[in-house]
Amino acid sequence: MEENDWIKQLEQLHFSAVHVCHYSSNPGAVQRRIWKRFAICRVIAGKGSLSMDNIVHTVSQDEWFLLTPGMHVEFQTDMEAPVRYQIILFSCVTLTRRKNAWHTEAFDLPVTGKLNVPSNTRDIQEMMDTLVSGKHSFTSLEKTRRKHLLHQLLIQLMMHVNEATPPVAGMDLALDYMTHQYMEDIRIDQMARVAGLSVNHFIRTFKRQLNMTPIEYILKLRMAKAKQLLFSSDKIKDIAEQVGYKDEHYFSRVFKKNEGIAPTLYMKNKVNRIATLYYGLDDYVITLGLRPVSALSYGHRVARHVAIPALQAHSHQGLILDSFNQNYDDLRRVQPDLIITSDRLEPNDSLHRIAPTTMLEHTNHFGERLLYMADIMGRTEQAVQWIEQHAELSRVLRGRIQSRWGKQSVMFIRVTSHFYRMYGLNNQTGALLYDDLGFYLPRDFPEQQWAVESKVCDLQLYDADHVFVMVDPTEEARAQLRQLQQSSAWLALKAVQVGHVYNAGDIFFKTLGPTGRMWAMRYVAEQLGVTLR
Repeated sequence: MEENDWIKQLEQLHFSAVHVCHYSSNPGAVQRRIWKRFAICRVIAGKGSLSMDNIVHTVSQDEWFLLTPGMHVEFQTDMEAPVRYQIILFSCVTLTRRKNAWHTEAFDLPVTGKLNVPSNTRDIQEMMDTLVSGKHSFTSLEKTRRKHLLHQLLIQLMMHVNEATPPVAGMDLALDYMTHQYMEDIRIDQMARVAGLSVNHFIRTFKRQLNMTPIEYILKLRMAKAKQLLFSSDKIKDIAEQVGYKDEHYFSRVFKKNEGIAPTLYMKNKVNRIATLYYGLDDYVITLGLRPVSALSYGHRVARHVAIPALQAHSHQGLILDSFNQNYDDLRRVQPDLIITSDRLEPNDSLHRIAPTTMLEHTNHFGERLLYMADIMGRTEQAVQWIEQHAELSRVLRGRIQSRWGKQSVMFIRVTSHFYRMYGLNNQTGALLYDDLGFYLPRDFPEQQWAVESKVCDLQLYDADHVFVMVDPTEEARAQLRQLQQSSAWLALKAVQVGHVYNAGDIFFKTLGPTGRMWAMRYVAEQLGVTLR
């Protein structure tokens, strides 16, 4: 971001809350949390280490840190010199005026983490002292003064950091080197040279600040990455090389000594607590006979979520997470062995600090995905059973639908606050309607497109024999639906005229998982008067 851009954004900040305090840590204490608000932190005494989103920094007197919401923080203080620091917690947004109306936007600071603030910046230190030692009354005037002073402090910090030269702190350079080069053959003398210390001094300093030796730190990084890679199709030899071991047998011995089990058996026998962080992934885990410790809530996604008995017994005993609020403090407390997420969810590097995390590529080929996961977890029998049941259900329902209705076209429409979207072949509803149940796309729908966003007047371009409608759970979406239902284009559709319009319910999300997909197959068939009885 150019300097003028971030200065302009800083000038447009609006602060909604400010809280200031002193804090003293206990000797050797370790604290872990996912940060919820912005924070400016100034160390006034002591030593330690601070990890922010996997980047480890040393902590010492007169150093500054800037933390942001969602950042994973792990703080460890020195046994002999506990850390004392001043901290300002605040919430803010960017406030801009467009088209005669004010708009708020989330704010991204141009610099975060450890700040390279020059030691001679007395004006910044005095601002911080004034904020922390100021009056703690709750009058409107005092709150306004505090916000104004914080605003000035933040601008000055960013300006001084922007003008400063890159940091050259020895231990920080060594930690950064180890974090990014742990898969290489790193020697102690190399790390000591990077830190600018003798070997013995480096080892003593490292152990005092991180409560482990440099070799133990590298081993920790390697084992964390190895656990993540074990949930993949990579061979043990390839995994060993990726984490820094040329000999796969030596890697296996090290892994077993550290984890108590061979890497080939780790996923099958050691991983019992699996956290899932996308819709349908909990379904996969349950279908394979395991019980996930977390799943995402459907509360903000569908108007009414219908529970599937086969899934309900398991999902209700785990942690239900809000997909709109990625605060994973609760997830840390359930202590998962493995976190599985999807490439459809925005990546969050802090998850790796909770447990080994693997991101699965989205697919509509459920059988392949299930077999892939089953092979890693030693659950092939459960996967094959689902594949056979799915194939049989598809055969029966396709036959009965064909017998009753003949060759029929179907369209799935999603009504949101802003658009009408019609889904084609290459998505989960396409796999359900066209692959599983044998329906056809409307004649002129572009098969290569996974979905088409359409205006009301364009609906007749894709006229279908049957229409399934999903409505997002917002008042704006419901208003869009009413507008749709009153339009002449809607009333002219043949499915509307003959009463072949159905409530899609929550099958859009249910079809993301294997057991949910079979439930959705029956649901769609029943809407058309086809049952298994």
